[in-house]
Order: sequence, then structure tokens, then C-alpha cells
Amino acid sequence: MTTPHAPRNLRSKPLRRRARGTLAGIESLETRLALAQTMGVFVNAPEAQQGYTLFNATLNPTTHLIDNNGQEVRAWTSTGGTTSVYLLEGGSILRNTILAPPQRAFGSNGSTGKIEIIDWNNKPVWSYTLADAKYQLHHDSILLPNGNILAIAWERFSRAEAIALGRDPAKLNPATNSELWGEAILEIKPDLAKGSGGTIVWEWHLTDHLVQSYDAGKPNYVKPQEIVKNPQRVNLNFVPTGIGADTHIADWAHFNAIAYNAKTDQILVSSREFSEVWLIDHSTTTAQAAGKTGGKSGKGGDLLWRYGNPQTWNAGGASKQTLQWQHNIQWISDGLPGAGNLLVFNNGWGRPDGSSWSSVMEIKPTTYGQATPVWSYGSPKAGFFSPIISGMQRQPNGNTLICEGVKGNLFEVTPAGKVVWRYVNPDIAGGNTLNQGTSAPALNVSGTPGVFTNLTFRALKYTAASPALAGRSLTPGKLIEKYPTFHDTVGFYEPSSRSWLLNHHADGTSTAVRKITPGISPQVAVSAASLPFVGDFDGSGVKTTGVYDGAAGTFRLDFNNDGVADSIVPIPGAKPWWQPLAGNWDGVGGDELGIYDSRAHTFRFYTLQGTQATAPFVTPALPATWRPLVGDWDGDGKVTVGLYDPLAYTFYLNNKIDGSITSLTTFKTPKVPATWLPLAGDWNGDKKTTVGLYDPAARTVYLNNRIDGSITNMITYTLPVGPTAIPVGGNWGSFPQPKAPISPALLAAAVSFDSSKPRTSLNVVK
Repeated sequence: MTTPHAPRNLRSKPLRRRARGTLAGIESLETRLALAQTMGVFVNAPEAQQGYTLFNATLNPTTHLIDNNGQEVRAWTSTGGTTSVYLLEGGSILRNTILAPPQRAFGSNGSTGKIEIIDWNNKPVWSYTLADAKYQLHHDSILLPNGNILAIAWERFSRAEAIALGRDPAKLNPATNSELWGEAILEIKPDLAKGSGGTIVWEWHLTDHLVQSYDAGKPNYVKPQEIVKNPQRVNLNFVPTGIGADTHIADWAHFNAIAYNAKTDQILVSSREFSEVWLIDHSTTTAQAAGKTGGKSGKGGDLLWRYGNPQTWNAGGASKQTLQWQHNIQWISDGLPGAGNLLVFNNGWGRPDGSSWSSVMEIKPTTYGQATPVWSYGSPKAGFFSPIISGMQRQPNGNTLICEGVKGNLFEVTPAGKVVWRYVNPDIAGGNTLNQGTSAPALNVSGTPGVFTNLTFRALKYTAASPALAGRSLTPGKLIEKYPTFHDTVGFYEPSSRSWLLNHHADGTSTAVRKITPGISPQVAVSAASLPFVGDFDGSGVKTTGVYDGAAGTFRLDFNNDGVADSIVPIPGAKPWWQPLAGNWDGVGGDELGIYDSRAHTFRFYTLQGTQATAPFVTPALPATWRPLVGDWDGDGKVTVGLYDPLAYTFYLNNKIDGSITSLTTFKTPKVPATWLPLAGDWNGDKKTTVGLYDPAARTVYLNNRIDGSITNMITYTLPVGPTAIPVGGNWGSFPQPKAPISPALLAAAVSFDSSKPRTSLNVVK
């Protein structure tokens, strides 16, 4: 005989039992959010900017627009994840969509490949794909005032081409075919009439603006001491080192953001690998953009200003570096506090003193390498750190919305640094959305700490009066995060396969079905004759599964619905024909065990250790075909028993477990076949157990919300189960997260988000 295992995480009595039909006392939204909150809105103070926040989990195909309460007012769905996404005038979105690697000829962290415009009603308006052997869209694209799109793309050069540019061969990586990827900025005129494609009407190429001191035979050569005299040019042979540096040397500059100033006709880009932001003149022609003269600046496509890391042009050492792997450079728009200044998200991974912490910086540009600090948020003690991705946005009231990307953590701070709104993204990789109370699984990204599957590239907030939302219906809808059901639904045990199917819906749909195979194993294989039961063994309001192995005389209990027996409880004198039960016999703590002996017409009650819990009682002599039930028929928190006579289609429900029949409810159903199986549950969440019947021939359940024999309040649906399946009723709570929640396409595209290391594979940390 197997030694019983001590139950895990079970509360001892005398904790008062939670009322049936509730999960942790959940009733109102406020109560829900007070209970083990892991996502959604945490803070919504009066000082928060009123508006609607647009965001998209990077590895999820859905873009959401929510109000300050976290209620969705609009959603858009595409074919893949995204990096940046923007609302456009009229309510469309501009989305940088991630193509799976088979659709791209090359690429690294941040690869997209496709730009989409999707209208307010989720109808595709236009798309542009660039993912060929020479160019690859990545990270960011924005809409210009003239209706064109400004995008960034990698430009691929072979080893020979890189050396011809003046690259030191020792700084080419054989692991990436010794390639060098430059950066191109492309202005695309969309073909809206066609709905796809477009014409490149202006372009800028990084390789036109290089300087190097390696190969004196090249026209861009200067002596090493003259690099510092050419801040308008980019040192071809600068390669970062240290913590956070990307070993994917081909992706040499790694632009991750682009911004445009219509007043000055200038462009800002963020180069992660240089830890710098660069200013470029857009008023040039394409020919002028390739040179060093022309445009309003008179400097062609050369850099007008740079900031963040003087080491890149030999203007200072590490102690002078002010940016570390930054993201999301932008101008503060006209009409906003700080208008004309720049905002940048400094990831702050590996600062000069060795610390790592993120900050949002507001600066005013001056000369090359210099800027005047205006405002910042973040400090070593703030606990605010995202080593990759992330962004921010100034609000009309002077607050700043911040996206701490690796955690999917969106929050708004006042100028004084007070957090007045906070939201954690419940969407995770693979198109999945989490239940409240669960947390996003970690994403195992080698070399990059603290990344989770709800990572979010950026977030933006729009006021109701903005051109993007003016005139649009902004009726609040559902919360995005899911909540476990607070009523019982039907599950099934399949004896032949020893597996369980637990359904979260009361309408027969199977979008929230948990399959457990094999059920309650291994330890000792249970026979196909074993009978199922379910119980709330820890008093949490959530039922888990068990089987009674009559041959061994043991109960096998699974405390987390993962298919593995966590406790095996032997019952002295157990008989093979006993039928298992579980119930809270005294109304305190969690459910315990019980059996119905149809031959001796006796109910027996046991603790989870197999000892007698309360006195057994004998019913009048009844046919062996009668089936036992358990339930809280009157809602007093105590579980009692009942019996169903299949030949007379009659239920006998007793509100006592002392053998008396002074509080007995008896009723007949309409005539049904004797093969139909009874079950019990709180189908509507009113804290009272009622009954149901299952027709195995039609695989259909009939759940009654009354126990008076009427059929005016019935739930009926069909489930795809086998003919021998046995029904049970219960609240299954939150299913454990899938072991591989990322769909194949999105898993393949997971290399899209920024990281400090090249990716050949990604694994979800279970």
C-alpha cells in the first residue's frame, strides 16, 4: 500500500470557508483588482492625463486602445507582432509589423519587414513590404505631413563591399558571413489607390557619410587624430564593447527610432550601438543627401548634431558618455510643455560607474556632443530598468507617459516624478492574454536580464480631441485582462485515456478548454475503472481533480490540475464499488473526501489524510443504480449530499449529512433515458448548487439553475467528448500557462525585439 503524501499548500481548518460560487470573494471590479493583482490598471490618480493609450505587446498580433480605467475602446489585429504603432488622423493606425524569418532574407533584433495602415474598423488600407536580400525594414516608420512614410531599413553589404568602404576586416564577424549592414532612411509615397506598394521619393544612406582611419587608400580616410575633427561623419570602425554591446557586429549602427520636425524639416535617429542620437537635414534632394553640401543647412546629408557617446568620434572617454543603448528619440511637439526640446529613453544598461538603471531625459541640443539637461525621471534607487526597447511621450498637462518595455509596464509621471497612472500589459507572446492573478512568463533571452513575454516596444496616449480620435465613438468596453469564471462549468473525465477536459465556458465553446493527459498519474497507473471526483481542497474557490482507484482503495488528488497526483490517500476497508465524493462537510476550510457505498446504502466522510471526518449514515435500502451527488443546496457554505434515481429520473437533495430527511428536496425531471448521468454545480454564480444531466449519446449537458423541478432556467450545450466520458461540475480557476504559448509564426518572429545578443532561438522560461 502506498504511503499517503502530505497535501501541498492546504490550509488547515479553522479558516472559514469562502462562499461557493465566488473566487476569493470576487464581486466588484475594485475587489478583483485588490486581489493578487498582476496586470491591468494599478494607479489612476486625478492628476493623470485624460486620454486613450495605444499599445501592442511586441510578440502579439493585437493593438489595443484603452481608456484610463483600462477598458478597451478599440482593437486592431494583424498577422504578426509589432515594434512601433501610431494612431493617424481619422482613426487609422500605422503599424510596423513583424514578418516571420521565412519571409525575410536577413535581419536581426528589431526586424519588421512590413508597414501597414489599418482603418478604425480593422480593415487593411495599405501595406508596404521591404525584406529582400539588400534591404530590410526594421523598428520604426512614421507618417510625414505630406502623407509619405519615413522608414528605416538595413542596407546589406558583403565582406568585400565592407572592406571597399574602409572597414577593418578584423571588425567583421564570420558568424554573420563577415557582412556589414548600413542604415538607410527611405521616404515612401504610398500607392493608396492600389492598397499596397509605393515609390521611394527620397533616401539617405549612412555609408555616404563615413570616416575611417584604417585604410589610407579610401577617400573617406583621415588620420586617427583627425576623427575628432569630423563629428559630422560616422566612424566606420567604431565597435562598442562592454555590457549590453551587440555581438551581431554586422548590425553595426542599429537604428531603433526615427522622428521628424516639420518646422525645421529635420530628422532624428537613434543609433543603439553608438549610444548616440543623430540629427539629419531632410530638406535636401536625394543627391544632396548623399553628399556634404545642399539643403537648408548647407551640409547635405552629414550629421548636423550628435549626442550621447563622445567615444564614437574620439571626443572623450567613457566617463563622458551620457546615453547607454537608448531608444525612442523624439521632439516634444508644439503646444506641449517643453515644446522643441528632445525626449529620449536612456536604457542605462552598464553606466560608466557599472550600475544599470533607466532614465527618461529631456534635453536641449547645443553643439556637437553637447546638450543642456532640462528634466529627467529615474535614479539608481527607483527600481526602473529596461535594458532594451522602451519609450516615452510628453502629455498636454506636462506629465510624461513612460513604457518600461521589457516588463510591459506603462506608467505616467508628473514633472515631480509622482506616478499617477500605471498599467501592466496583460497580452503576451503568441496572441495570448493572461488571467488576472497570473504573471507574464519570463522570456529567456541570452545575455539580456528581466525580459518577459508581455514586452512592449512603446505606448502612446491620445486625447479625445486629437485629430486621431475626434468624432470617433470611444465607448468603454471590456478589460483586456481575463478573469477566471466565478461560476461552475462542466468538465469531463475520460476513463479509457485517463484524461480530463475542463471547460471554462458555459456555452459549449472550446476556446478555454484545458486537457490533462494522463490524469492523476504516474506513481501507480490507475485502472480504467477508476472513478473521477473534483474538490476545492484548499478553500480557494477553485476545484481540482482526483480519481478513486477502487482496486487499490486509494484517492489520488491533483492540487493544481496538471495531471500529476500530489497526494495518494489510502482508505482503510475501501471497496472497489465505492463511488467517490468531495465536499466541505463542516463549512470550514477546504473540501474533504467521501464515498457512497451503494451496496450498504451508506455515506462515509474522510479527512484528506484518510481518517474519519464525521459519522457515516445509512440511507433507506435503495437500488444500486442510484448515483450520489454533493452540493451546497441552500447556500449556507456547507456541502451535503443527494441521490439521483435514473429509472424514476428523480433527484433527492438533503441539506443535512446526519441521515435525517427533515430537510429534503425531491423533484422529478421530464422523462429522460436511464443512461443520462447527473452532475451538480453552481451554474450561475449565486452560491447555491443546482443540478444537471448529461446525455452521453448526444454529448449534451442540461444544466438547471433551479432545484424545484422546473425547466424555465436551463443552460444547454454540447461538448466534443467520447461516449464514455463522465461529467463533473466545478470552477477551474486560472489554467496554468501553456508550456509553449508562442505560435510557430510568432515564435519564429521573436528575434524581432531588441537584445544585446544575436538570436538563433528563444525559449519561454516555464
